[in-house]
Amino acid sequence: MKRSLKSALFWNESYLWGIWLYKALNQAGIEVEPILAENLNEKFLEKYKVLFVPGGWASNKLQVLGKNGKKLIKKFVEDGGIYFGICGGAGLATSEGLGLVKIRRKKDRVPGFSGPIRVSLNPHPIWQGIKKPEFFLWWPSEFLIEDKNIKILASFEKALPEAFSSDFSVRDFQNQWEELENFYEIKLNPERIKGSPLVVEGIYGKGRIFLSLIHFDTPEDKRGIKVFKNFAKIFNLKPQEEIKKLEISYFSETQKKLEKSIKNFYQKSKELIIIGERNFLFFKRYPFIYQWRRGIRGFEYFNLYIVLKEINKLISSKNLSKKDIEKIRQNLEEIKKDFNYFYKSSKELLPKERIALNFEKLTYNQSKNKILLELKKELFGMSKSYGGVYKKILEKFEYILYLLIKK
Repeated sequence: MKRSLKSALFWNESYLWGIWLYKALNQAGIEVEPILAENLNEKFLEKYKVLFVPGGWASNKLQVLGKNGKKLIKKFVEDGGIYFGICGGAGLATSEGLGLVKIRRKKDRVPGFSGPIRVSLNPHPIWQGIKKPEFFLWWPSEFLIEDKNIKILASFEKALPEAFSSDFSVRDFQNQWEELENFYEIKLNPERIKGSPLVVEGIYGKGRIFLSLIHFDTPEDKRGIKVFKNFAKIFNLKPQEEIKKLEISYFSETQKKLEKSIKNFYQKSKELIIIGERNFLFFKRYPFIYQWRRGIRGFEYFNLYIVLKEINKLISSKNLSKKDIEKIRQNLEEIKKDFNYFYKSSKELLPKERIALNFEKLTYNQSKNKILLELKKELFGMSKSYGGVYKKILEKFEYILYLLIKK
């Protein structure tokens, strides 16, 4: 089979991470097309050369793929396709997921590490031009490799001072990890990750697999973009065509109403971030990422905010068809009530959590305050990978963003 040189990006259950990877690939000059699980079919096997899979919860991605989607992706790689997974997208390919590689994810790990690191590199063309191997991790899993034929391309060397482990700064707590681990009852010391494989390459049938716990798609990371450019050069991927920007002089009244509605959703999500900041539950680490106190669903609020921020930006720059306008209108209408409930309840929950942190250690599913816990359960579910009202509204916004990006 002669393959196209096009690249696809698996969009479901990616959210912020999907936005990051899509933009990074664009910056690297790679033409990439977002695809949904529901659109996977036999033609998919011929249309693309590479499938990029962003971060996010691997278990959620696996669930949305279903048996048929799982079978199609495995066949895609087996027949000569290339799979490139980042963080959760890498986890999806492991033995617990698609089974493309004999790698398991370590259970007893440092679960909350994030930020810049120094990396040990093994020779490979993707590292060409990388003179200072410093990249970013964002709450990764850890690999247990069970196949000696899998090549390790990069390993964890050292956490840099700007990194965090849970909500503790590496710079400020370097000599207190044992005490903090006893208090939080989880592993926190970044030294535990030293030597752990971060980027690997494997073979499945005629295809190749690249799995990275490093987020080469981190905004403003020039080295990450360089890695993608190297990857595109190695596999002769189709470059992005230059798109001429058209001046849009007319929007339908329906689209103007959609803009107004989306702006309202966006402003409310922004207000929740401000409430978190005001109550010392969140703070901005970089222009593109926040940090939050342990036990607070900080990522979830930030995730929603970034998705809505992107939708708000795109809706005013696209001249949409009547069909797309109607799809977006229907999706917004379906979640309006749930979103307003989430917004109102979150304004109640966040101050309660601020108070609770003075008296106890909170986790995503534990609190001595039963009212707080019930409210949190209703909004986010009791799973670490989140659910509840939050997931319901986020999935709708993800689809709307997909429609806008495809346009």
